[in-house]
Amino acid sequence: MHPDVEALLSVQDDDQQIFAIEAKIAELNPRLEKLAREREREGAALAQARQALEQEGRRRRDLETRLAHHRQLQDRSQAQLNAITSQREATAAMAQAEQTRRMVSDSERDLDALDHRIADLRHGVSEREHAVAALEQSQAEARASLDADRATLERELAAARADREAKAQRVPRAALARYDRILGRRRTRVLYPLRGGSCSHCDTVIPVQRRASMAGSGALEACEGCGMLLYAAD
Repeated sequence: MHPDVEALLSVQDDDQQIFAIEAKIAELNPRLEKLAREREREGAALAQARQALEQEGRRRRDLETRLAHHRQLQDRSQAQLNAITSQREATAAMAQAEQTRRMVSDSERDLDALDHRIADLRHGVSEREHAVAALEQSQAEARASLDADRATLERELAAARADREAKAQRVPRAALARYDRILGRRRTRVLYPLRGGSCSHCDTVIPVQRRASMAGSGALEACEGCGMLLYAAD
């Protein structure tokens, strides 16, 4: 076999190794993405629970302000009622006092109901926080393992690429360019030996004259059927 062909075959072997490592790295991505989606889902639920608690907290502050105002009205109505001497004025003042009492009572009832809801929301936030913490703890080992696997594969990939570049220096530039052009389109094996009088990839018959030229000079020929590069094996 011609030395140039042997050199290019060695490059091809490295390319196949590179593709295999890249595929292994790509296989890690769905697992990492799944972990990320789980964290995002739990994080979103926690954020939503906290937002609901914050909204109810604002409502409670508004309700407290309204209740304080109603109590002031109630105290004022009671003071007016105590100061009235005529029956006619007393009737109107009593009606006003009863109205402010109902307003205070309604506000107090609303505030009590809101306090129960806020207590439930705080419990929900606490549960979500524990869920997020538990998920982080359960994912820590899985993430550490995946990160270690990725780091190992990245080192292997860097070494394989370095070997490939070193070997590519020994291949004629024209032959390497033809090879790389096909490899860039298909990311698969590019070099195939002649098998008898045919392409060993697609079984297209190669003319005798071209076969003789390949055997004599070690030249690479593109298969008219599949477009792959052919070489004459020993």
